[in-house]
Amino acid sequence: MTYEVDRRDTVLIWVFAVLAAAITFYQVSRPGFLFGLTPDISSWLGASVRLVHGAMPYRDFDLIQPPGFPLLASPFAFLSEWIGTRDALAVLRLCTPLLAAGSVLLTGKVVHHRGTTAVVVACGVMAFYPAELYALRSGLLESVVDFFCLAGAALIFEGDSLSRSRRRVLLGGIAIGIALAVKAPAVVAVVVLAVLCLTDFRHRLLPFIAGVAAGFGIPTLPFFVLAPGSFLRDLVAAPLASAPGTQRVPIPARLGDITGLSGVGGAQAAIIAALVIVAIVMASFCLRPRRRPSTLEWFAIAAAVLAVISQFAPAYYFTNYTAFVAPFLGLLLGLSLARLFETPRAVRFGIAVTGVAIALLCATQVVSIHNLTTNDVANVVDAEIPAGACTLSDAPKLLMTTDRFVSTAAVCNDMIDPEGATLSYGFGSAGAEHLWTVMVDRSDYIVTSTPFQDWYIPPDARLRDYVSANFRLHVVGKLLFYVRNGFPYGHSQS
Repeated sequence: MTYEVDRRDTVLIWVFAVLAAAITFYQVSRPGFLFGLTPDISSWLGASVRLVHGAMPYRDFDLIQPPGFPLLASPFAFLSEWIGTRDALAVLRLCTPLLAAGSVLLTGKVVHHRGTTAVVVACGVMAFYPAELYALRSGLLESVVDFFCLAGAALIFEGDSLSRSRRRVLLGGIAIGIALAVKAPAVVAVVVLAVLCLTDFRHRLLPFIAGVAAGFGIPTLPFFVLAPGSFLRDLVAAPLASAPGTQRVPIPARLGDITGLSGVGGAQAAIIAALVIVAIVMASFCLRPRRRPSTLEWFAIAAAVLAVISQFAPAYYFTNYTAFVAPFLGLLLGLSLARLFETPRAVRFGIAVTGVAIALLCATQVVSIHNLTTNDVANVVDAEIPAGACTLSDAPKLLMTTDRFVSTAAVCNDMIDPEGATLSYGFGSAGAEHLWTVMVDRSDYIVTSTPFQDWYIPPDARLRDYVSANFRLHVVGKLLFYVRNGFPYGHSQS
C-alpha cells in the first residue's frame, strides 16, 4: 500500500532536518568542540593537508581508509594554507549540521511515499540516533558514508520499486561508490542493491555496477597504481589487526550502541530493546502476509541486518562504527511501522506513539550533549613549539588543532595516524620499528600526554633509548614536550 505524498509530510521532513542541524550545531557549540580535541577527524583532514602539499597516500604515508574523504575534504585543506589547520578544522566542523540535515532530507525522500508514520520514524532515527550524533560531533567518516548511501538509495528507488531510469540507477551507483571510497562498510549497500538489481541485468544491474565502479574506482585507482602493495597493506592488514593489550568489546556493549541505550539501563535494557525492534519488524510482515515485501522493504531488511551483523565482526570496535546502522535501521523501522499502522485510526495512534518515542530520544540526547566538554590546548602547544617546526605526536589532534601539523623543514615526518600506521605494519614488526625510527629521527619536537617510554605504539626499546639520549623533556600541565637537544622551547627558534 502506498500513499499520496502529503504536503504535511514534506513539512515534517524539513522540520526533522532543521532539528538535526540544530542539535548537531549545539554539539559543536559545547566548550572546546569547535577548536578543541576530538577524535579521528584530525587524521583524515591531515591526510588532505598532506595531499595538497604533494604527499601521496599509501606511497608517502599510511592511510588505513580509502582515499575518498581526503579528496572530499581537500577544499578545507587548501583553505588551511590561508587560515591554518586549526581554523580550517573548525570550518569543517561547522559543516556537520548541513551534513546531518542532508541525511535527514534524503531519508525523507526515500520513505515519504509511505506516509507520515514512516517519515516520523525514519527521519527521527536519522536525526537523533546517538551513534550518528557522536560521529557528527567528532567528524568521523560514518556520517559521510551514511549521506552518500542515502543519496544512492534516493536516486535508485522510486517509491517502493527500483527506478526504471538507467541514468538514475547509474547516478545512484556513483553515490554508493563514493560511499565505498570513504569507508569499506558501504559494501553492505553495494551488495544488497546489486542483488536487487539482478532481475534486470541491462537496465539496472549493469548501470548500477558501472556507477559503483566509477564512484569508487576514479578516486581510488590512481593511488593503487602508485603504490599497490602499500595500498593493500593499509586497507586490508590494518582493519584486521588489533593493538596489543586490547580486549574484544562484549556483545551487550555493542547492542547498547545499536539500540541507542549505551550507558542507560545496562545490558538487559539493550537486549530487551533489540528484541522489541525484531518483534516490530516481524509483526509488520507476519500480520500482513498477503502483502509481500516491496523491493524497498527488502533493501531495508537486508541492509539493516547486514549492517548490524557487521558490528559484531571486528575485535577493534568504537561507538562511531554503529552510526553506519542509523540509515538502514531508520528505514526498516519506518517502513515496518507504516505497514502495521495503515488504517486512519491506526495511523493516528502510530504517529502519537512514535512521535513520543522520537521526542524522548531527542530530549535524552540534548541532556547528554549539554554536559559535553573537551580541552583546547592551542595556547600551551603554541607556547612550547615554534611554528613550522617538525613535530611528531601519538595524537594528531594535538597538532591539527594548534597549527603545528605543517612543517617548514626541508625534511619532516608525514605521519597522520600513528596507531593506524602501526596496525598496518603490525605491532612489534620490523616494518613498524623502521617506520617509527624514521619518523622520530626526522622530528625535532614530540608532544604527547603519555611518557614516550610508555607508548605502546613504537615497541622498539632502542628507539626509547634514542629519545632519552637526544631529547630533553619539558612538562606543562598534562602535556609532555620532548625537545631535540640544541633546539629551544617556544617561539625563539628562527
